[in-house]
Amino acid sequence: MKLRRVSNNNPIQLGRELGRGGEGAVFPVIGMPDLVAKIYLKPPAPLKVEKLRGMARRASPALLRVAAWPVDVLGDETGTVRGFLMPKVSAREDVHELYSPKSRRRAFPGVDFRFLARVAANIARAFAQVHAVGNVIGDVNHGNALVGRDGTVVLIDCDSFQIRDGVRMFTCDVGVPLFTPPELAGQAFRGLKRSANHDAFGLAVLLFHLLYLGRHPFAGKHADGEMPIERAIAESRFVYGANAAQFGMSRPPGTLALGIFGEDIARLFESAFAPPGEMPRPLAAQWIDALHALETRLSPCGVSPSHYYPGRGPGPGPDGGDPGCCWCVFEHHTGLRLFAARKDTFDTQGNAKLAPLWDAITAVPPPERAQPLEVPDFIELETKSRDPLGPVPRAILSWVLVFLSGAAVLYQPGEHVVLAAMTLGAAIALRWWYRNASTRTETFQAGFRALLAARNRLARLVKEWNAIATDQRFDQRFERLLGELQSAKDELLALPARREARIKALFSTAAQQQQQRYLDQIRLDKAKLPNVSTQEISMLAAYDVDTAAEVLNRGASVQGLISGVAFREMMAWANACARNFQFDPARAADPEIVAEIDATLLQQQEELLGTLRGGQAQLEALSSEISSMRAAKQRELAEARRAVAEAEGTKS
Repeated sequence: MKLRRVSNNNPIQLGRELGRGGEGAVFPVIGMPDLVAKIYLKPPAPLKVEKLRGMARRASPALLRVAAWPVDVLGDETGTVRGFLMPKVSAREDVHELYSPKSRRRAFPGVDFRFLARVAANIARAFAQVHAVGNVIGDVNHGNALVGRDGTVVLIDCDSFQIRDGVRMFTCDVGVPLFTPPELAGQAFRGLKRSANHDAFGLAVLLFHLLYLGRHPFAGKHADGEMPIERAIAESRFVYGANAAQFGMSRPPGTLALGIFGEDIARLFESAFAPPGEMPRPLAAQWIDALHALETRLSPCGVSPSHYYPGRGPGPGPDGGDPGCCWCVFEHHTGLRLFAARKDTFDTQGNAKLAPLWDAITAVPPPERAQPLEVPDFIELETKSRDPLGPVPRAILSWVLVFLSGAAVLYQPGEHVVLAAMTLGAAIALRWWYRNASTRTETFQAGFRALLAARNRLARLVKEWNAIATDQRFDQRFERLLGELQSAKDELLALPARREARIKALFSTAAQQQQQRYLDQIRLDKAKLPNVSTQEISMLAAYDVDTAAEVLNRGASVQGLISGVAFREMMAWANACARNFQFDPARAADPEIVAEIDATLLQQQEELLGTLRGGQAQLEALSSEISSMRAAKQRELAEARRAVAEAEGTKS
């Protein structure tokens, strides 16, 4: 078949087929390295031809940067349109390869979460560009976006988009229910006019898959049993949202909480998945700003060099992970290794950082043991009063003398004037003596009380010091922590032997491991299964059943999610794939399996090193805490001794 460009009637020559889909195949164009041709298996309908012509006329540099957009239409020798030219998209992978750690290590080795946040922002940029010229993607799904090694994104299958050409609109007649907003649930896609607000729902689902490790935002557990994802979408049962409990929904175990990436990201998802009409869905431009901000605030983990997370933690935690790092926490609880840096290697000869770390740990001096003191035995103080009469009798006597002298003067002034004067003088002298004696007595009693209080305080502090000195818990805390660090060191030194044992075990299960690896590379969405719909494949992918290996391992657990006919065909396909496997003795120790073993051991190695790195600071802090507590008590004792000495001097 001879093909020509409709725009200038120039002939083109196709190379060998690059790939094939349900409605056509893609070929390189000889002499045009930047372009490829999509040739339909059967000539497109007239309406589709008009749509392609309109798209080619409206191609722009901005669109061509983010989409495999038609740039020209191709016709055969009879003038029948058979396909179109579009930019070549090379060295790119489907976005769903970034979802799970397993596929991510294979398709994008060495990337961390910064890459995922950047890709998410670039997906939003591509959507924004399509919407900017009045177009709508419509059929949003996992296969829409291809991702390059640099994180750039290109949208494909653009000929299915909803296109506006002047006053005319060409609808998108296909769609995937798991990306379709609730207000369109159950409607036929053919002839359905969609808006950028409808795309906003699919965009949010796509971004949620990317950020939350492949999970679908509406796949979760219902209090009354199974809840199909399509029904959950139709009823706006956002599993991770603040209102999930009101809908009887809960997120699956081993998943990330919605707010893990900050309030702005959580708020956008809440808006995107709210019941229709409650609030406008976020535009692509809003996602761009939020995702760019997320990437800029990602901090390096204090333990794993492959972890970047929102916020900064205080340092290594008790399990060796960074308590502020959501990836450390997730890996610790699930046993999965989410990200692996390119330069991460497991040192089979023992980590060179161990020796200086352990030297620093053993250099921390333990707190000095405290010696008990003898409780002071003070002589009992004399408590008798210095006033022989006592204050009450003396006061009564003095007032009686005053009264008598006054009476003598009043009633017999002539006869007893001398006696009255003497009596009055004695009364005055007695009153003067009483006042001075009272002052001396009060001074004596105040000194007595001060000395008694000082001695009691000293005795109490000595008892407190002895309680500290004889309590072994303080020293045991230091010894226990040192023992835990010794265990971490021993476990770290044992990792090479553990690696050797695991690799040796590979040979006993080599055939099984090889078959698992083989089946894990056969994707369900690439299989030709007439009775398994695209919607059913997408639903299975939401439950991480996306390869022949997962079908055989976990197929029974998702049996109710698809029809019985589809389930039987899928299982037959997976079993046929297993029968096609041939064991290769030369690859008994599969390099990829060895790499996974090394990745797991490397994670353990980093956690143990993190424990040891924090060990020195913990020991120093504990030793300082104990020493400071004892020093403070010693200062109190010294002050109490001075107070006793001063009180004794005052008393004397």
